Amino acid sequence: MATTTTFTASDGRTITYYTWIPRKEIKGTVQIVHGMAEHAMRYDHFATKLRTKGYAVYACDLRGHGKTAESPEELGYFAEENGWSRVADDIYELTGILKEEQPDQPVYLIGHSMGSFLARTLMVAHGDAYAGVILSGTAASPGLLGVIGRFLASRAVKKDGGKVPNPTLDKMSFGSYNKAFAPNRTKFDWLSRDEAQVDLYVEDPLCGFVCTSKFYEDLLGGLLFVNDAQQAGQIRKDLPVLLISGDKDPVGKMGTGVKKVYELYRAAGLSDVSIELIPGARHEVFNETDRNDSENLCIAWITSH
Repeated sequence: MATTTTFTASDGRTITYYTWIPRKEIKGTVQIVHGMAEHAMRYDHFATKLRTKGYAVYACDLRGHGKTAESPEELGYFAEENGWSRVADDIYELTGILKEEQPDQPVYLIGHSMGSFLARTLMVAHGDAYAGVILSGTAASPGLLGVIGRFLASRAVKKDGGKVPNPTLDKMSFGSYNKAFAPNRTKFDWLSRDEAQVDLYVEDPLCGFVCTSKFYEDLLGGLLFVNDAQQAGQIRKDLPVLLISGDKDPVGKMGTGVKKVYELYRAAGLSDVSIELIPGARHEVFNETDRNDSENLCIAWITSH
């Protein structure tokens, strides 16, 4: 079972986080960053397995998510200003706590979907803090559509103040993802082939909510940032990176977008970048029918590094 704790971020906000600590000798540490419209405890299965392998695991509920959101009205909202960098700072501050509690241990960062974009932001700003990074369900640059989407989000912020859930931006972002899996059983079939896991997501009040216009402004800004070649060029060249995604993940353009991220990092001079596209898997490789294989693959990668 996970232990639930909180820390006070540098701006005074209370952040809820969870730890899975081995009872015996610790051989490394892992920090997990969850995705959009979900929460850290959805990674309990993976974190528990990592603990049994000797890794201490830390994961926080990001702002606007899980127990860090102080009310249902806060779901899907980061901050009034600089929300993306503020959430990245929260993650890095938890890294600092992890390092204090587990000194002299290597830290491996795992980010899923939006969490992968945040992990990629930290690769630019604080790459020296991590012994390796695993990016699950990541995406390439949205290009002109991303620029347009951010413009529309910014315009919506001026109109509604930024704290109102925005179904239009939600539909623009995710409305097409289910089409590849028609006929659809739920709105979230694109997440996984495992119907039980999809149902758990649908039934969870802390999952699947519609995010605010300010959130989309922050998210799209972050996505454009991490896919910029100049920013990628700032990453430590010997930082090991593993890209893992389903080859039927619409977020990663069925693998083509993930390959573009791989090519971005190789072009930036990173010397240890690898890619694994899981056959048949959709967006959540850690909640898929073959999730044990994906988890074991990641653990083997961490152990080898």
